[in-house]
Amino acid sequence: MKIIIAPDSFKGSLSGQEAAEAMRLAIRAVFPEAESVVLPISDGGEGAAQVLASALSGRFCQKQVCGPYEKRVQASYYLAESGLGIVELAEAAGLTLAAQEERRPLYSTTFGVGELLLDAVSNGAAQLCLTLGGSATNDGGAGIAKALGIRLLNGEGKEVEPNCAGLAELAQIDAAPMRPEFREIPILIACDVTNPLCGPEGASHIYGPQKGADARMAERMDAILARYERLLSAASGKPSIGALPGSGAAGGAALPLLAFCNAKIVSGIDLVLDTLEFERHLQGADLVLTGEGKIDGQTKYGKAIEGIISRAQKKHIPVCAFAGILEKGLDAGRHGVRFFEINPPGQSKEQSMRHAFENLRASCQKALKEVGA
Repeated sequence: MKIIIAPDSFKGSLSGQEAAEAMRLAIRAVFPEAESVVLPISDGGEGAAQVLASALSGRFCQKQVCGPYEKRVQASYYLAESGLGIVELAEAAGLTLAAQEERRPLYSTTFGVGELLLDAVSNGAAQLCLTLGGSATNDGGAGIAKALGIRLLNGEGKEVEPNCAGLAELAQIDAAPMRPEFREIPILIACDVTNPLCGPEGASHIYGPQKGADARMAERMDAILARYERLLSAASGKPSIGALPGSGAAGGAALPLLAFCNAKIVSGIDLVLDTLEFERHLQGADLVLTGEGKIDGQTKYGKAIEGIISRAQKKHIPVCAFAGILEKGLDAGRHGVRFFEINPPGQSKEQSMRHAFENLRASCQKALKEVGA
């Protein structure tokens, strides 16, 4: 028997590698002779660089950069021997870099992300991959733009602050001083959502609340970003950048790259699975185990678990998917897919987070016994 182990992280409790180890131990207990292929995955958010690095030769580089609220933070990116530089936005602008009470999305910035992109190119990157996910920012990539040399000017010709509040004063965008190497270098922007920049399904309304925005602030930020997008489109000659699926990811962080660089948005999970040669590993597999912290109705909109399920189903390989929080009824119409909630009944959230490894191992072991019955 050959079993593929391909979980995402269980946010706040288990990394993808830790979740994979829990599954591996469950397999060893139930099917000790089985071949286990361990392939932790990511949808292009936090942890993506580590996952991609597992399939590439290269090194992690460290750099102190501006955090989401301007405090300097130690961040890393991966530089592959192939010349690919992999930058995670969350390293310099992630939610985990600010406590709940510190989150003020009007004033957060992606400037540090731009610093990482610059450093990767300075160290020899010939292609860039920017993974979006877990951001604390809603600046439309204003920080990235400033770091790359793009001038964001008010009516008096002075540069505005590179955050959403600063964009409220924006009157003109001057891309002429942008670092010239960024006009040609290929940039892949990996994300796991399809939200546009603005509107009810846009960055501010959908993701603003988790970054500290109330309804009134979200409405204000949405209006600011809509005006900013119009100025970007006019300056770049590329209309409706903010309507592109995924342009609302990470508070619109990719906008200046889409406007002025050789950049395109790609599916984060497809990028990861292709890099890991997932299709090759599926050959001859009898079962796929996957999972993440929460599986719900949004999973089908480009999330990592759906990417795994889709590829396995095409080869008629059954899938067991595990989650800490599971929306009921997901099994309906999903031939060959079974979903399992790992937390025992009555266990508190704090207990579940603390015992996530054992809960996952036990749930997986029980599921494997049912599969083998």
